[in-house]
Amino acid sequence: MPEILIRPPAGEPVSLAEAKQHLRVTDSLQDSHISMLISNARIACESKTRRQLLHSRWQLVTDRFPMSGVGTPLPLSNDINLPAYAVRLPHAPFVDMQSITYFDMNSSLQTMDPATYTVNAAMEPALVSPVFGQIWPIPLPQIGAVQWTYDAGYASPIVAQAGSALFTVNGPVSWHLGDTTTFYNSGGALPAPLQPNTPYLIASASGNQYSVTDMSGGAITFTDSGSGASFIGTVPEGLRHWILLRVGSLYENREEVAILNRGKVEELPFVDGLLDPYRISLP
Repeated sequence: MPEILIRPPAGEPVSLAEAKQHLRVTDSLQDSHISMLISNARIACESKTRRQLLHSRWQLVTDRFPMSGVGTPLPLSNDINLPAYAVRLPHAPFVDMQSITYFDMNSSLQTMDPATYTVNAAMEPALVSPVFGQIWPIPLPQIGAVQWTYDAGYASPIVAQAGSALFTVNGPVSWHLGDTTTFYNSGGALPAPLQPNTPYLIASASGNQYSVTDMSGGAITFTDSGSGASFIGTVPEGLRHWILLRVGSLYENREEVAILNRGKVEELPFVDGLLDPYRISLP
């Protein structure tokens, strides 16, 4: 895929502390090596599933807009069409479309009006197409003439301070008043009184600083800053567990096989099986 990573993830979905606990490592002599294994495992997970774990900004670059056409015929038993004029955004889960830009016939960069296109974010990968009554413009006939910039991912790291209701988000995604969100922690505990797998409402938003309330509207003030790594949004546990298993495999064996009696080598298929519910297929 012709893609550019505009803004990479701000950290890793699994903390060094959680990985060391999984590995039963108590010293700090190999912290840098284990951190490298976490990063490599996360990249492998994202590559196998085409899912973005922590929020990042991507740019898909194409030579032109899709050709108009009828696309895939819509079966009577199916409510979704895949029209030829739609574009698939490769990374999931889709969060927000930042812009669609293109070079016009005068080689000037133009930005499309968001009112002229729509995104089906329920699809994985998400689909972008013109709204009813609109068509894609004609770009300059050269390579890389069209750019599709979007955010994808599950979560972003946060920093909270004891005695404050505000927390800071490190990532490209923005939240809006009234949005529902969750939090999770890796290698420690969320800032109290936040609880994992619990919905909260965004109560204020200013730049990259936010506050939340519980679902009844009760204000949340942090009594501590938490420990380990805390995140707004939740990376699925199956994906995080796979990362830990991959880190453990690389750390202990340097390979994903078991050496059995008489020198027999047996693959461990259950490791990649954890990714099966999250795989995305691209035609």
